[in-house]
Amino acid sequence: TPRASTTVMLRALARREVGAFARAARRTYAGDAAAPATGSWDAIKTEALSDASHKELMALQKAVADMRDAVARAAYKGPEPDFAAMRKDTKMPEIVDEFEKAYKGVTKPDAKSPEIEALRSSFVEIEAEAKAHAEHATKRIAELDLELKAIEEQRSKLGSITMDEYFQTNPELKKKIDDRIKNDQWFEV
Repeated sequence: TPRASTTVMLRALARREVGAFARAARRTYAGDAAAPATGSWDAIKTEALSDASHKELMALQKAVADMRDAVARAAYKGPEPDFAAMRKDTKMPEIVDEFEKAYKGVTKPDAKSPEIEALRSSFVEIEAEAKAHAEHATKRIAELDLELKAIEEQRSKLGSITMDEYFQTNPELKKKIDDRIKNDQWFEV
């Protein structure tokens, strides 16, 4: 019967259109998931120690922004369908009712998953570890600066220092030399 075949074709068309609505809803959801997080970038930028690390960080930030923009472009949400106007334009409003029912039945999946939470917690751990390393590096740099100053002072005094002044800074060496003199050990073999 022609009426039955028309109904089958219209249902197939309805299924195809509902699939398109579902894909659009998933793309919309993906766009929501890629929200920018600028605060963490600013925190990381202040702790970048070298120009090379700063350049790498900027390249990473650009790559993330490019991916977020690509997802946002794919997640374009078109205008909401006007089901009332569709009912007026068609001779079979029951198909529009099926479309509307299917469209309203599309739900976004829940974004909470153990993998996402594990990644977030591991990122927090990595960020804390990086801050600890940065603090340690800052302290170590201060220690090395002090050592460099002491070496520079020793280097400047090297031409005019006497043995007595040197032995005041290294008493264990004076004791070792005195012991060798007492034991009559003039040469080390």
